[in-house]
Amino acid sequence: MAEPIKKPSCGRAATRDLARSARAHGALMLAGFDTPHEEWMSLVWGSLFDRDHALRLLARRPASAAVALPEVMAAADRFDALAVEAKRRVRRLILRHEQRTWIQAV
Repeated sequence: MAEPIKKPSCGRAATRDLARSARAHGALMLAGFDTPHEEWMSLVWGSLFDRDHALRLLARRPASAAVALPEVMAAADRFDALAVEAKRRVRRLILRHEQRTWIQAV
């Protein structure tokens, strides 16, 4: 019997899971960047999560990368499985967070 086709997720639960991963490992991956939101956008800008870029970011902190790597790759898989509209929502959330951060800094 053929395996059922997995439908892309468009639910808020998948988006929350991605946000949880970002909070857990974002500081490690983006430490030292003046524009962390731009780095996040570069990871999720295309139709697939940019794993190569994520690996380069993690490689800057090799001692912690081994712990974060499995979760970051799982987050990449979750992003890739999202429906197009859910991917847009993730990008909008990043931009909204950037705006809030900028307003608080002023």
